[in-house]
Amino acid sequence: MNLIAKMQQLEKRNQTEANKNICGGMYGKNVFCAVTSEISRKKGFTLAETLIVIAIIGIIASIVTPMLFGTTSDAELKAKWKKEYSDLTQATIMIVADNGGTLAGAFPGDLAGTEDLKNSFASKLNIIKDCSGTSGHGGTGSGVSAEGCWHSGANSWYYLNGTGLSSASQPGLILNNGSLIKFYIEKSDCSYAAGDYTRCGYLYIDVNGNKKPNIIGKDIFTVSITSNTLIPFGARGLNNPSTTCVEGSTAASNGGWGCSAKYLYE
Repeated sequence: MNLIAKMQQLEKRNQTEANKNICGGMYGKNVFCAVTSEISRKKGFTLAETLIVIAIIGIIASIVTPMLFGTTSDAELKAKWKKEYSDLTQATIMIVADNGGTLAGAFPGDLAGTEDLKNSFASKLNIIKDCSGTSGHGGTGSGVSAEGCWHSGANSWYYLNGTGLSSASQPGLILNNGSLIKFYIEKSDCSYAAGDYTRCGYLYIDVNGNKKPNIIGKDIFTVSITSNTLIPFGARGLNNPSTTCVEGSTAASNGGWGCSAKYLYE
């Protein structure tokens, strides 16, 4: 037997021993080992054998991938929300200062003052798109959804309980990081009762932009705008997180609003 033949024989013996160690050692007997063991006794892979191995790898990946990336994604969305809330708070402080220390009366017309509120935030934030609201919101445009600053169409965004929501007509913005915001004024004098305080209105922000899941309490969060600050939904007696931020619940009360405060303070 020449040297090349001996080397080939030795390589084949080493490979056989390696297969035995993998499938008979710490990994035990399983489908993957059974398939590869059968293949190792032959000179090459048939198409059927290759497809079987690929199918097994695909099944394993489908199980492992959500476990690896699902939690990370949720954590990233919560981190984005905390950063966005900080930026919005700083913008609100500046807007309050521009209006003599209070937002009460700064945007007259109740609902019709919403466009002016949006414009004030647009001047303090880094934005890439400004969407005007309809005339009822004091704007001259087609509304935040029609102009591309919010989700558009039926069931394009959702409450945490799975109920679908449709297009919106308020004004809004797209920030330079892709986040979407829409605004709403209820009372220009900031007297609208909410929990143990009163507010001027509120805003919705999707920290994930147009990417899914588009769910309140997941990537969409809500904030009350008071006369001098912001208060997240779920704080100070409004939308208790124990009933409005319950993962997996389809209860009508589980809109996801309370998650705004829950995730900020956890």
